[in-house]
Amino acid sequence: MRARGRSHRARLSGYDIKREEPPIKELYRLPFDQFQRYRLAAEAVPLLEGDGPRLAALEAGGRPPTLELFLPEHQITYVDLAPAPGCVMARGAELPFADRSFGLVISLDTLEHLPGSERERFICELCRVSSNSVILGAPFFSEAVKSADRAVFEFIRSHAGYEHEFLKEHLELELPDLMNTLTTLAGQGLDVQVLPSGRLDRWLLMMVAYYTLDADPALKDSLPRFMEAYNRAFYDFDKAEPAYRHLLVGARAGIGDRWSKLAGLASGEAAEKADFRALALVLELARTLALKQKDQQREALIAELVQKDEELTALTEEAVALREFMRKVKSLPLYRLYEKILKPRRPQ
Repeated sequence: MRARGRSHRARLSGYDIKREEPPIKELYRLPFDQFQRYRLAAEAVPLLEGDGPRLAALEAGGRPPTLELFLPEHQITYVDLAPAPGCVMARGAELPFADRSFGLVISLDTLEHLPGSERERFICELCRVSSNSVILGAPFFSEAVKSADRAVFEFIRSHAGYEHEFLKEHLELELPDLMNTLTTLAGQGLDVQVLPSGRLDRWLLMMVAYYTLDADPALKDSLPRFMEAYNRAFYDFDKAEPAYRHLLVGARAGIGDRWSKLAGLASGEAAEKADFRALALVLELARTLALKQKDQQREALIAELVQKDEELTALTEEAVALREFMRKVKSLPLYRLYEKILKPRRPQ
């Protein structure tokens, strides 16, 4: 028999009021990487709930609060280290909630930002406060994912001129191990389904495309429409291996035929061969935009030099005019009288 989560309100509540469903366009215009993980998690929730009531949910590391956009009818509590309105401030490895306070506990792309020594405790805390299900998503270690992270990090640094905070943490802390994470979840009494999210070659392509547009003020405003077009067209095809991240969907009790439906959330279409032709085109676009930006900077410097040259010419002409004026003044009889009688003498 399936264990049902309690529907009472958590003692330390965050966003726990009913919300109006947002416009669909608002969802699709989220950054593709964010859209992918939240939509996949939201698709898993009805299969975890079955015919039972909606589960009260906790999101650990949910800043900014995005889950509510995908689950507008759910009571959601947010916990994070950073202060935010309606968010409980706490460490994920020390959650301030009683055992099994929430039917559903979700954490997406937070595990990889914790030191390795805290990760197991964090997972155990998510399981401790969940009475029913846990959804844990993260990029897990593989040489391919690590190389993709480093490539995008270096691209942003060279193209946009800054170091991406989250990618830098991925590289410094090392990504979590998938098998260790599965073992920890199983040790907490959960059956787990692994779902791919973000087909790796297209993730790499889209990250480069995103930060190419984001770095150009003239193109940045087009990002939401670009994300909408991509999310509508390719979301279903990006739930495939090889994947940038995986969502681990865990349930405490058997959920019958819904377990196979959970597995069916993945596209089931593994990529036979990565296609990087589109990536090459985007990199060429980025190079072209970077050269355009350099040309604009060069033109601005030339314009500034022309302005300075004009100012220098005007000052030179003014100096010549002043010297001529002084020559004429000194030729006057009155000036010669001034020099002889009134002009102060320097002390000997």
